[in-house]
Amino acid sequence: MTLAARELVSANDPVLPFSVETGKERMTVVEDFKKLMAHGYSAPLWTIPTKTKKLIVSKPIKVKIYPEDNLFFVENETLVVVGTGKSIADAIDDFCKQIIHFYQYYKRLSWDRVTGDAERLKGLYETLFINQD
Repeated sequence: MTLAARELVSANDPVLPFSVETGKERMTVVEDFKKLMAHGYSAPLWTIPTKTKKLIVSKPIKVKIYPEDNLFFVENETLVVVGTGKSIADAIDDFCKQIIHFYQYYKRLSWDRVTGDAERLKGLYETLFINQD
């Protein structure tokens, strides 16, 4: 079986309106990657690692990753969490540690002790992970 080379399709073609190419082909220019990093980008997190296991989230956590003042930031506005670090990996690690902290914090709180935005956050954190017991 031989594979044909992928072709680029014009964005103006009404039959095939999207480019047909792989992610590798799209990220070959270093300057494009540098521009992306300068303005930040979004990515999904599917798991949150702990010291003993990886917790699977019930739906992906969309995080924004961006550099500022020689640090990297990873944030999710819905969960009100920001992680920082000298590298993207460090910032993601800090973000994950904060997610675990707030998950445990809101899990311990009873519903009669939360009001306002804390009610919303408690509801989000209680359903954040798939039960793996």
